[in-house]
Amino acid sequence: MSHTPTAVLFDREEHLPRKAGTADELSRLASFICGKPIAFAVLADEEALHAAMPDGLDPAQRQALFDLARVAAGHNVLRRRLARAEGFLQGFAEHSPSPLWIKDRRGSYVMGNAALHGLLGVEQPGLLGKDDSHFWPEDISRSLAEQDRAVLDHSEVIKTMETSEDGARHWLVHKFPIDVDGEPFLGGSAIEMTNEVEKERTLIRHDNFYVLLSRLTAIISRARHLETLCLDACRVATTQQGIDLVDIACADPVSGALSMFTSAASDGSEHVWPARCNQSGPPAEWFAADAAAQAVANGKMQISHEMTQACRRRNIASCMAIPLFVNERCWGVISIYSQRSDFFDNFYRERAGELGTELSFGLERLINAQELHRLARTNALSGLPSRLQFEEQIAALAASSMAGTVLLVNINRFDDLSSAYGNAAAIGLMRVIAQRLRAAVNERMLLSHVGIGRFALFLPATLEDSPENFVHETIVPLLQGSYQVEQHKIWCTINVGAASLPTDGVNADTLLVKAWDALASARDRELRFGVYNREELGQTTRQISLESELRDAIERNEFINYYQPKIDLKTGRLAGAEALIRWRHPQRGLVPPAEFVPLLERSGLVIAAGRQVMQRAMEDWRGWHDAGLKPPQIAVNVAPAQFRCDSLLGDIQHALETAGARYHPLSIEITESSLVSDHRRVAEILHRIRRLDVPIAIDDFGTGYSSLAYLVSLPVDVLKVDRSFVMKMTQDAGYMGLVNTIVSLAHTLDLKVVAEGIESEEEAKLLKLLRCEQGQGYLYGRPVPAEEFAAMLKR
Repeated sequence: MSHTPTAVLFDREEHLPRKAGTADELSRLASFICGKPIAFAVLADEEALHAAMPDGLDPAQRQALFDLARVAAGHNVLRRRLARAEGFLQGFAEHSPSPLWIKDRRGSYVMGNAALHGLLGVEQPGLLGKDDSHFWPEDISRSLAEQDRAVLDHSEVIKTMETSEDGARHWLVHKFPIDVDGEPFLGGSAIEMTNEVEKERTLIRHDNFYVLLSRLTAIISRARHLETLCLDACRVATTQQGIDLVDIACADPVSGALSMFTSAASDGSEHVWPARCNQSGPPAEWFAADAAAQAVANGKMQISHEMTQACRRRNIASCMAIPLFVNERCWGVISIYSQRSDFFDNFYRERAGELGTELSFGLERLINAQELHRLARTNALSGLPSRLQFEEQIAALAASSMAGTVLLVNINRFDDLSSAYGNAAAIGLMRVIAQRLRAAVNERMLLSHVGIGRFALFLPATLEDSPENFVHETIVPLLQGSYQVEQHKIWCTINVGAASLPTDGVNADTLLVKAWDALASARDRELRFGVYNREELGQTTRQISLESELRDAIERNEFINYYQPKIDLKTGRLAGAEALIRWRHPQRGLVPPAEFVPLLERSGLVIAAGRQVMQRAMEDWRGWHDAGLKPPQIAVNVAPAQFRCDSLLGDIQHALETAGARYHPLSIEITESSLVSDHRRVAEILHRIRRLDVPIAIDDFGTGYSSLAYLVSLPVDVLKVDRSFVMKMTQDAGYMGLVNTIVSLAHTLDLKVVAEGIESEEEAKLLKLLRCEQGQGYLYGRPVPAEEFAAMLKR
């Protein structure tokens, strides 16, 4: 590809010596030596010089001529090199895509390549001899002249980045000093940097965008509330160059109507709207409602240049609306505004989805967390606050030193109602009760559904009405009575317990437990309302502690047997004995039975303790027998709980094997209460016991159930008259008649009679007259340890 040079590098006449000057001088000197004209070409050619050299030259002349020839040859070499260098420079400059130039000290162009002519829009060689004032406005040409003077005055290199007036093109300009034979010139080059600048700007824009995403990620991770997340997101977005305003609006889930939520501007102004996302709030004056609504409706990013009057006042020229999704539903939209009409180009179009996805993730995380928080604090059946919510509310009240009363409302026999009418009816009943309670509670109270059939209220101490009056005048009339649930008519009764904050506790769990204790105590007394009593708590605490000690006592075999003799009233001889449990406490010594036997029965520990008593009684009996004594039959009490345990028959058989069943060493005593609960099961067990040849006695006859039917149907051998009857028969003829009736009834049924609690000779004589077979009591002997009873057998 050929190219014709269109500019000269330098003005040779003015700035370079002529080529002919040196050659002519050398030719003249050679001609003088030879005495005839010698051309420069001959002088520079050694063979031609020899041919032209005249005869008769002395050696000095010849040497001088050869020296001139060498100079001429060197001159030719230099001339050729210079021409070659000029050719290189000429070609490099003319073919360079970057403008290149040289100016003189006055600022006039002495050289400029084709690229410079093209940049300045002038024809060749119209550039030479002109300065920048011919091509640039006055202010620009003045600035360029100042730069040129600085380069020449200080002999320094200057680099600047220059941009076209429309900002579309960019050049990296180098200006540097050039010295030619002591004369200063200024060289310059302008490298096209438009592509590089655009790449750098794209990279910076890319980096800034992902810095925005990373900052948004950090905001999402620490945000705890929607308002905080949305406001921070708006705020951080406005830090991006070119973004002037950002707002977030949320959409109504039914109508899709948008309500402003948060906004922030690059000037630092920001706003949080009071309207919630399920309400219709007033839009901001700048809000691009059409673009936002279209983004919500289509679920796609929208760009708009149709700005409101308020936007135009802010010089806003474009808007991008990005939909935000929560749980696959469009939750709202984030709108980004810029004063540049072309700001939202392909770069933002391609990355709008990333911004929307990131913010949607943060919104979904918070909204789902809030929903989980709400569900955890709401009872799903009644819609009332749950126990967890009540616990948090009470904790907050306690922390603020609030005083008041916690009421626990219990729907009596709710489980029975559910079984009778079905689960659906029970749930319906709970919802009706919840609605009634919600209507009765004012804004100063708290209400919660804390359990199945149980509701809790908090009444602040500042209420005019007392808790007791509120219960009797409001709660009881409101809740107790008949309910129509579906096709069922359900009758409900309630009980209410109360505990005080902070007197009885400072957390809901403690207060509800104590309110339940008060409720249970009131129910036992057939009262509708009860207040927690600390003394009852002390008793309960002692009972719990005692129960723990009793368990340890069973494991450590701390229970021992005492034996009280039974006397044949006719002969006065020993006829039997009753084994009675005693507790030898390691610190307290012997503990009275009244302190621990009732708790053994309530806790179910009586099963293990009764087994130990029976086994030890038979071991003692066997020991006495093996010692040559004649031990009588030992009666052991069997508690109702033992009848509910499948191991009773096995325990009896094991005890009989210890003593020797053939000796009939064992009898059992049961209370009338054992016969009331599950009569059929008890009867079956008694018949099986009777087949083991173990006599059965009914203890404390006449004080309990006292049904004559079981005396006939059950395998009973002995009736024991309660000591309360024996004590009163000497003073009260009625009791005398009652004892006589019991003895007569027993004899009629072929049963023996044992009288308990005989303490006087008079009581013994009367019982003997009534033909009572046996008696026991302090008159004949107190309960004694096994060793003392053995001594009694020896007498």
